Amino acid sequence: MSRFGSDPLAFFQQVYTDVAPWDVGAAQPALIALFDAFPPIGPALDVGSGSGDHVVALAARGIDAVGLEFVESAVQLARTRLADSPADVAARATFVVGDALTPSGLRRKFATIVDSGFYHLFDVETCARFADELAQCLLPGGRLYLLEFAVEFPAPNMPRAITETELRTVFSAERGWVVRTVHAAEFQSRLRGVPAIAACIEREA
Repeated sequence: MSRFGSDPLAFFQQVYTDVAPWDVGAAQPALIALFDAFPPIGPALDVGSGSGDHVVALAARGIDAVGLEFVESAVQLARTRLADSPADVAARATFVVGDALTPSGLRRKFATIVDSGFYHLFDVETCARFADELAQCLLPGGRLYLLEFAVEFPAPNMPRAITETELRTVFSAERGWVVRTVHAAEFQSRLRGVPAIAACIEREA
């Protein structure tokens, strides 16, 4: 279940009537650092892709990338920004309106999946089902890159804190995952940096 009321779509549609707090106009540095340490390959999928900065960052690395996002106005914003990219980058990036909790609906396999601030929007049970969805979509040896909040805020409509223990439990060897790294990081926002957790996790080859 989402932490954003009975109608999460309406909540996030409202957020995107202005500049979203997490829209810093570029890919998150902590994810770029993961890409540098554990280079992604294509094809790639960004779940909950928002305004598309991580899709563009992947495309700029020569990777065919798809952004999956349920807020249509965010997808429109991503496509508008993409139009300002070099032609070769724009040709490698695609944005799709859809439910990022069920990426298997795309009926495609990916070598890379990126999750910047999506997993932390849901309760543990939903996240466990989401991990199974990701497993269906990743090719053997494919990599999942995660950046999530690691702190709780005493306010409604906020993400939850994600711990290393949870990630190692949900993405365990028994479930066919190999954790390459899990470490403290920072999630940048327009307001301030937020303590976060970053991880690169592979699907068993």
